[in-house]
Amino acid sequence: MCKIEEIDENGKEIRLMAGQVPSYVVVFLHAGKIHAYFNACPHQGRPLNWGPDQFLFSPERHLVCAQHGATFLLESGECISGPCRGARLRRLMVRLEGDSVWLDQELAAERTP
Repeated sequence: MCKIEEIDENGKEIRLMAGQVPSYVVVFLHAGKIHAYFNACPHQGRPLNWGPDQFLFSPERHLVCAQHGATFLLESGECISGPCRGARLRRLMVRLEGDSVWLDQELAAERTP
């Protein structure tokens, strides 16, 4: 999927192919752990970022959806404020092999709802 050095606290968007259809995943390094989610806000399914690898954060380092301002905890994907409060980002399980970050095989073929 990507190299560990490509991921930081500011996020990395990754394009995956599920057959002919692309899916977009966002990966963050937060509190020493890697967190991956489909790049789709539960409010309306729009991307969380405002540009390639460009994400907004609150002063507390919560992820903020660039479209409607929903605010998410990076460690759980839970929306803590905004139009989809209580909803969650769709998490993807990742594993570290050497210096590479990989999605679990069965999840790599899933598509954004």
